Amino acid sequence: MKMLLITSSFPNDKSIGGIFIPDTIRTLNSLGVEVHVLTQNCEGSDSITKILWNGCSITYFGWHGGDIPLVELMKRRISGIPLAFQYFTNGYLSGKTICRHWQPDIIFAEWLIPSGLTAAIISGITKIPYCCRGLGSDVYLSSENLLIRPFIKYVVRNSTYLFADGFDLCRKTSALADGKECYFAATARKLENKKSDFLHLDDTGLFTFCSLGRLHKIKGFDFLIKACSLLESKKINFRCYIVGEGEEKENLKYLINSFSLDGKVILTGRLEDGDISDLFRHVDCIVIPSLSESIPLVLSEGVNANKPLIVTNVGDMGYLAEKYKLGYVVEKENYNDLAEALIKMSNAKIRSSFYDKHNYDELSSILSPDSGARAIYEKIKGLKKKCEL
Repeated sequence: MKMLLITSSFPNDKSIGGIFIPDTIRTLNSLGVEVHVLTQNCEGSDSITKILWNGCSITYFGWHGGDIPLVELMKRRISGIPLAFQYFTNGYLSGKTICRHWQPDIIFAEWLIPSGLTAAIISGITKIPYCCRGLGSDVYLSSENLLIRPFIKYVVRNSTYLFADGFDLCRKTSALADGKECYFAATARKLENKKSDFLHLDDTGLFTFCSLGRLHKIKGFDFLIKACSLLESKKINFRCYIVGEGEEKENLKYLINSFSLDGKVILTGRLEDGDISDLFRHVDCIVIPSLSESIPLVLSEGVNANKPLIVTNVGDMGYLAEKYKLGYVVEKENYNDLAEALIKMSNAKIRSSFYDKHNYDELSSILSPDSGARAIYEKIKGLKKKCEL
């Protein structure tokens, strides 16, 4: 079976966007699916095709937008139209060429917008069926942006199958498609062993915790830093590691300095997978202070590390944390509640009460990279059979 996988984010040396996709592809490969990835060239205007590994090729179509997210262009409205038009035109032309020469059985889009719209356009011309997976930001955006919402509704209504990487997200995606069923397909990845020269500090006698994600306002790291300032005022001996890169880095540095938390709150920058694994083993708990999420990768990674969690009550995080007794759930943007949860979690006896191996193992299985890819495969293989009749 052949799949054309369209995505607006694919990881490389400079970006971790779509970091779960390679593991999804490898599982699909193991199930007999060949994959050709179509994504934009963020570093130039040339189109490039190459083989990534046996069973996976990739085409980077050229455009002049660099690494600007297409959603940001669409928010600019009139000023963003030329680049957005170029994105869809070049993506469509590249995708049509792949379909003509490679003849995939199915087109699969990660994110409803922009990839889902590209898939729908290509499918309309080639008559190859397409499916989509909603990944949070695209679905939540549809309820806020009247310009983008009609395009997303068109995509989901015409998609042969719908998937989403969250239970709440499935419900919202189904509603956008006027009740069409949406299937849960987790996004997750396997941490590799590659390491850098990063070493955590000597944290003997300290309550340690970490948070991981793109340094963006939506991730709520500013509220985590404010919560840390309350821990400091209450003489809690702690250290917090914030892992990631992004546009909020300088603002977070300023906030740390303004609260005199230098040495207490550490911005590590981007770390290799092996560094993250070591840090997860080292810390006492993992904090996810996001303002909007579905089921973030760091949650499944924290579960795999058997660490108690403190999460905000957004997307499915609160539901999963409470159902599987993973830790504390706090309301988003409430750094006072977050600080209280951290203070409770600083007690070793309380931390140990959250660990139940059966719960962690069960949720880890549900959120594994293999489970999401297999959920997709079970549907599209049936579609393949229908096409062969």
